[in-house]
Amino acid sequence: METSFKQLAKNTLALPQLWAVVVPMQFLGLYAVYNIVAGGAPNWWWITTLIGYVCFKMIGIAAGYHRLFCHRSFAVNKIVKRIILYFGILGGQGSPIMWVAIHRGYHHRYADTPKDLHSPNDGLWHSYMGWMFKYPKISIRAALDLTRDADMLRAHKYYVPIIYITHGIAALISIDLWLYLFMLPMFITLHCFLMQTCLTHIPALGYKNYNTRDNSINSPWLFPLILGEAWHNNHHGDARNPNYGGRRWWELDPTYWIISLIRTNK
Repeated sequence: METSFKQLAKNTLALPQLWAVVVPMQFLGLYAVYNIVAGGAPNWWWITTLIGYVCFKMIGIAAGYHRLFCHRSFAVNKIVKRIILYFGILGGQGSPIMWVAIHRGYHHRYADTPKDLHSPNDGLWHSYMGWMFKYPKISIRAALDLTRDADMLRAHKYYVPIIYITHGIAALISIDLWLYLFMLPMFITLHCFLMQTCLTHIPALGYKNYNTRDNSINSPWLFPLILGEAWHNNHHGDARNPNYGGRRWWELDPTYWIISLIRTNK
């Protein structure tokens, strides 16, 4: 049954990560893009945005939230772990406990079934972003191991304040620095993740290396946008492997190159 607009609005107010981070991010991210198109951005915007993309998307979300915290595909020392955790928070996709609970407990466990919160089987818009506004209550049972980690508990409790304090300090230093080093990369990171969860589960858009029970595919055409996360079928076929590429010569995974430099278990 479709969720009513009234219920969607109520759900949004019930979830701080939506009304405090995701919703304003859309307006501010689009404003940054408009500035670039209209010629109002500083000439160095692409450098800071690239830095932000590497830190938030590649290290924070792809390497951190996804491969390290969710699938425990590799290990790092405590200092590196905290840096990665901070970058993941600045990716703007929720606390690590909630992110892992959704990814482990709903997506991987029930991929492309009615219990998968963001399967494209339920519609493209639902899979892309609509699902975030439909489920005000998420079970964290699949992420209980993270609740025994003090760093994860702090990140969960102070997720919104950490983002606001970081963005506030950056804005006090320079509005442009804040807009193109923090806000725009956060916006890009979120939509790269949404493309990954949505478009890499549409069979017509890619190919499989693994005969999985779900619709996960590898999408070479998505590689320029989401890099190694484009090899999504490889990941579903071998979830604990931190290298999503390498099954075919063109399957490159730049995030894994970073992991190879920072991991403690070779």
